[in-house]
Parts: sequence; structure tokens; C-alpha cells
Amino acid sequence: MRRAKPEGVRAWGSVTLGVLVGLPMALVDLGFLLWAGLVSSPGLVWPALRRSSRPMVLTQASVLARMERRRLMRWCGAEPGRDNDGRRALRYLAARAPMGLLGGIVVIVGFWYGISFLAVYLYVPPGAPLEGTRGWAIRADPTDAHNEFYMIALTVLGLIGLYVTALFTFAQVAVERWLLRNLLGPSAVEVLERRVTQLSVSRAETVKAINDERRRIERDLHDGIQQRLVALGMLLGRARRGTDPTKAQDLLRQAHEESQQALTDLREVAWRVYPSALDDLGLAEVLAALAERSEVPVRLHYRLEERLPSPVEAVVYFVVFEAVTNAVKHSGASCVEVHIGRIGDEIVVIVGDDGRGGADPAGRGLSGLAGRVAALDGEFVLSSPAGGPTEIRVMLPCG
Repeated sequence: MRRAKPEGVRAWGSVTLGVLVGLPMALVDLGFLLWAGLVSSPGLVWPALRRSSRPMVLTQASVLARMERRRLMRWCGAEPGRDNDGRRALRYLAARAPMGLLGGIVVIVGFWYGISFLAVYLYVPPGAPLEGTRGWAIRADPTDAHNEFYMIALTVLGLIGLYVTALFTFAQVAVERWLLRNLLGPSAVEVLERRVTQLSVSRAETVKAINDERRRIERDLHDGIQQRLVALGMLLGRARRGTDPTKAQDLLRQAHEESQQALTDLREVAWRVYPSALDDLGLAEVLAALAERSEVPVRLHYRLEERLPSPVEAVVYFVVFEAVTNAVKHSGASCVEVHIGRIGDEIVVIVGDDGRGGADPAGRGLSGLAGRVAALDGEFVLSSPAGGPTEIRVMLPCG
């Protein structure tokens, strides 16, 4: 699941901590670069030692690069990646170390002066000299307009200093993330290889989901509808052969009930294959009908204004259908919450219930859902601890 990016004051504190932690790491990086330069210099070490130390230098560079990535992931919202190329890691450290050292010092100095200016205004008694200011009365008597103006200016400078430092902190993090992405990010060939792998996995998941759904439909037809049709035929046969009109009427009544139930089961199987109403009425109406038919109360929160592409609508429908079905049949839930909305270029579907939990992601239904979602390059996350609650979260790209 994607890492949530902090916002507001929390974001400021997070990136500031990331920059401050990067200061000692920059010192370590500079020390490592100095050592690597010494052991790699042609005129300072023997050629044999230089050749033997090269693999160790590249390995240590990869280790430090991984530490830098973890720092940026933890506090600055960087994306995960692999840092196994020692040469690229060495170039990244050479670019990042001086900038990290300078950035950490600027942040410390900026916050120190900004907070100090504000502290002077808030805590220094009127007329008291401040050490280091050559005895000036920083906060004089309020009737002294010159000193009062000076104090106001000092406060404004402190606020401006904090604001500029905050802007610099975000700029520092943006540059560090850019360096990480461009110097340690995957090459075009690696991106293409990953995409091919993703498509291969997605295709395999799609084929598996289709085969699982076929077997499921066959099982429903064989174990459900077929058995009811057999029972219907037996009831009609007994009614036709019987001589007691009262008993025949009772058998016909039972046969009628079996036929109605068979139609209901057949309709459920048809909806499981693909609800034709999805094309005519749209996703919102179909999900509303699904919620009305459910044996467990379903609260539907649909926050989409536009129609979605047909493949996306179908996957969203099946996710909600399967989740509600599991809640009714297996979880013992008393209520199901369904949230459907958009975040950026993604459709987000969240289905939760207050049942007993313990859903098995390897089960045919849930694994089939995961395959359908993977076929659209989406993300499927299941949370179902023992004792509940259960939550299914799906994110589908829909630009």
C-alpha cells in the first residue's frame, strides 16, 4: 500500500526531522567519500590494494545509499527502491553529501535565530540588556517608541526567519528526492523490465481469476440450480401420477416454490457473471439495488459524479458484491459499510463489516477479486484479523 504523505504542520515537522537526521549522515558520507578517494587514488596506494578495495568501496556506497533512502522514506515521503548499483550509489553520495551538510546547518541556524528573536520579545524583561548585544536595551520602556519599534521589527524578523527556514527545508527535501530519483532510480531498461514482469503477472492473475470464476459458476449450477430443477421434476412427476387432488395441489405448490427459488438462484449466477443492468443503469444504481437485496444492512457512500469505464465499473461491482456476500454468509456481520470515491487518478473502494473477521485471502472468492484488480494494475489490500473487523481496500487507476 502506498505510503501516506504527511500534511500541514505534521509535514513540516517530518521533513525538518528528516533534514536534521541527514546532517550527521552527510558527515558520514563525506568521511566515506574521503576514504574512498584515498584508497582509489593512483599515487597514494599500491595498485593491488586499489583493485582489491574497489568492491568494498562500492558495497559500502550501496549500504549508505540504502540508509539515505530509508531516511527519506521515513520522514520525507520518498518512494521505495533498490540501491544495489555501487557506482550509481557513489555518484549519489558525492552529490548529496555536501548539500545535506549545508542544508542541515542552514536549518539549525535558521530555527535558532528565528526562535531566539521571538524568545527575546516574549521573555526578556523591559529595559533588560541582552547578553551579546553590547548592552542595548532590547525591550525598553513601552513609552520609548524607538525601542518598541525595534522589538516589533525583531519579532517580524523572527517570524520571517522561521518561514524562510521552513521553505528552505521543503526545498531541500525536494532536491534530495530529485537526486534519489534521478541518480538511484531505475533506468529505462529496468523500468521496461519491471513493466513486462507486472504485465506477465497481471495476465496470469487474469487467467487464474477467469478459471476460478468458471469453476465457481459450474459449481453453483451443479450444486444449486441443477438440484432444484431435479427436485422440481420429481414434484411434478409425483403430482401427475397421484390420484389425491389435495395432495396433488400441495405438490404443485411445492413445485412452484422450487421453480421460483431456481429462478432466483439463476438470476444470482447471472449477476455474478456480469450484471446487464450495469450497462443500462450505471454502477451507482446497480450497487444501490445490491444493497437493498442484501440480508445485512449495507450503507452505501457513493461519491463519484461521472461514469467509469466499463472494465473499472465491473471490477468495482464484483469487489462490492463479493465483500457483501462474504459478510452475509461467513462473517456474521450486522452492518456493512461501502465507500466509493476518487483520489487523484485513482478510484478507491473500501468495504468493511463488523463481523468476526478471519477472512482467508487465499480463498477462491478473494483471490479471484485480487486477480481482477491486478488485471487493471490496481492494488488490493485485505485486513481481517481474528475477531474482526474486516476491511477490503481497492485502488484502481482511472485517469
